[in-house]
Amino acid sequence: MSAPAHRIDAAAAAIKRVLVGVDGSDGSRRAAIFARDIARAFGAHVTMLHVIEPWPIGIAGAFDTPMSEHYARQMQHASEFLNALAQELGLGAAEQVIEMGHPGDVICREAAERDTDLIVVGWHGHRPGARLLVGSVGAHVVAAAHRSVTVVQ
Repeated sequence: MSAPAHRIDAAAAAIKRVLVGVDGSDGSRRAAIFARDIARAFGAHVTMLHVIEPWPIGIAGAFDTPMSEHYARQMQHASEFLNALAQELGLGAAEQVIEMGHPGDVICREAAERDTDLIVVGWHGHRPGARLLVGSVGAHVVAAAHRSVTVVQ
């Protein structure tokens, strides 16, 4: 039995902006594919977000390279990664965003600032304990986001 047409129309109207967190893992690639497919189905705009995690305080002195150079290389790599992924998945119109911080916090903040209707994150499946089913970033986003979240396995 299919859903009444008015329910499908209401769902389509509800999903106009999709934010997907991508980090280069297989799980985040599957999340990007899912986000692309949802966006195509509902005519939604996709934002691809890559988060660069800061180094712990005090570790900067352990490297010969200044941290500014390290972060500049990470930004360049992230930009190249997002461009390649967008090309591969046919997401040329997607907004590409690179931010620095703790991934779960940044994903929630960016989703709120962009008034995102749906957040999509991938599942890595390599964390121990209760987070084994979702992953630490996914678990944080599900718990902290004030909007719909889909975790793609």
